[in-house]
Amino acid sequence: MGFSLGQIGRTRQQMRRIAPILRVLVRHGFGHVVQSMSQRRLLPFRLRRVRAGTEVPDSRTISAPRRLTMAFEDLGPTFVKLGQMLSTRADLLPESYLHEFRKLTEHVKPFSSEVARETIEEELGKPLDEVFREFEEEPHASGSIGQVHHAVLANGEPVVVKVKRPEIEKTIFADLDLLGMLAAQLERIEEFRIFRPVMIVEEFKRSLGRELDFLAEAALTAKIGESLADNERVRVPKVYWEWTTGNVLTLERIQGVSLNKMDEIRERRTDMPRLARDLIEAFLRQFLRTGLFHADPHPGNILVLDDGRIGLVDFGMTGRLDNEIRRNLATSFIALMGRDLDAIVDVYMEIGAVPEDADRDRLKADIHDVLDKYYGIPMAAMDFRAAFADMMRAARTHGVVFPRDFVLLGKAFVTMVTMARELDPACDMAAVAKPYARRLIADKVNPKRIAHDALSQGWLLAQVVRQFPRDLRRLTRRLLGGSLHFRLSLEQFEGIQRELDKATNRLAFSIIVSAIVIGSSVVLHAHTQPYVENILPGAVGRFFATNMPGVSALGLVGFLIAGVFGLLLAVAIWRSGRL
Repeated sequence: MGFSLGQIGRTRQQMRRIAPILRVLVRHGFGHVVQSMSQRRLLPFRLRRVRAGTEVPDSRTISAPRRLTMAFEDLGPTFVKLGQMLSTRADLLPESYLHEFRKLTEHVKPFSSEVARETIEEELGKPLDEVFREFEEEPHASGSIGQVHHAVLANGEPVVVKVKRPEIEKTIFADLDLLGMLAAQLERIEEFRIFRPVMIVEEFKRSLGRELDFLAEAALTAKIGESLADNERVRVPKVYWEWTTGNVLTLERIQGVSLNKMDEIRERRTDMPRLARDLIEAFLRQFLRTGLFHADPHPGNILVLDDGRIGLVDFGMTGRLDNEIRRNLATSFIALMGRDLDAIVDVYMEIGAVPEDADRDRLKADIHDVLDKYYGIPMAAMDFRAAFADMMRAARTHGVVFPRDFVLLGKAFVTMVTMARELDPACDMAAVAKPYARRLIADKVNPKRIAHDALSQGWLLAQVVRQFPRDLRRLTRRLLGGSLHFRLSLEQFEGIQRELDKATNRLAFSIIVSAIVIGSSVVLHAHTQPYVENILPGAVGRFFATNMPGVSALGLVGFLIAGVFGLLLAVAIWRSGRL
């Protein structure tokens, strides 16, 4: 049957949160969505009769993507982060939505530095003055999860200290529960099912869960630092583990100029071609060698140090490529070198989750068209952003959904190439990538790798063969014992079943009200004692004794109960909007 948003009313706290969410959606022109979810009863009366396109004065002039972005901004940090995550899913949403979601920024007021001090001392178990020689009271940056302070350790090393916002988990987890309920409702609506709302929310929960755990961010920072340790041209902040907990993160403070200050970088007479090459190599090493990569390489997260090296900071968003995806990337390189477009198409389809009802021939033809469009263009003139958008559009048209990390890889790669070309328009991407491609291809055909894969697959096959007799015996016993059951779920009929349940309940309620009315009429007609004038004292009793003698109190009470129940039923039907 699934979960109904009506169940949220069990707690006042949940009701107080879900009602404002629905009101914001209606105010920004999405009343038809609320109506489709049959949740208008949670809205004020003045908003229950809205129709699509009539909720806001500017709904015809402001696009739906822009209105949804405005709604996310009004709903607060959790929804802002949801929009930021959605801006990376080019395989699920059209470019118009991605463009608007990229504009989402967190305007969160910093919390008190005194609270930050108390949190640090509680987490580290020491007075702040014993850990830091200097601690800047004014936050350097503030977000929905936490805020960053500059500090200096007792040994004189400059650091950044990230402190989690008080009770932020409680607030975010409450919003995530509501998002899960909303997604389950949207999944049942045909026009929203193609966007996979349940999958999106589950992915968002995992991503935000990692972001809430500062130990996880510290571990990822350390791992990427280790993977780039042999590259002298790249620097990753050191993690100070003794001053790091789940709520406090202490990292080395790297001094440099971010790439969004290009004029200042040029004034330093930086070797721009060398810097572009270093940037490409740093990310290709992450993509193709280690598989763990910085998934948010915007210019503010990349620094140019005084000695011309690159500094990578802020590893709150990372991606990981498993061996299977990396092997598919190797196959793609081989296909590119051999100009085998069909093989590239096959890899593309293998990485993505292709629906069973997808027209694979049409999908293959569309991908082939995109590859033909860009294949002959020199690498220096290639518009990687447009190529990536075209590939994602072809996938989205056919309902193909890629692994999150694969999409993050594409986004990070396009961003990295764009920044490298801004540093050096003549940079030769192919020349820098060729050694990494050769190494990946060599690893794919390495006899040791082949033997290792064969051994792994052989072990899995042996496990299946070993367990098959036991599974077959268990299946046979259940079949012969009559305990084998099959479950058939018809999701398209769940909505009809819910409506039938509501109609049946209302009909039963109406019958009960009618029975009370009939029974009360019989009791009144029979003048069954006790009488009203004998029960009610004073003037009311005298009024009944004079004007309405012999009125049965039981019959009158029955009519009153039937009237209240009938009124409740009428209100429920009115609030449903189906009077």
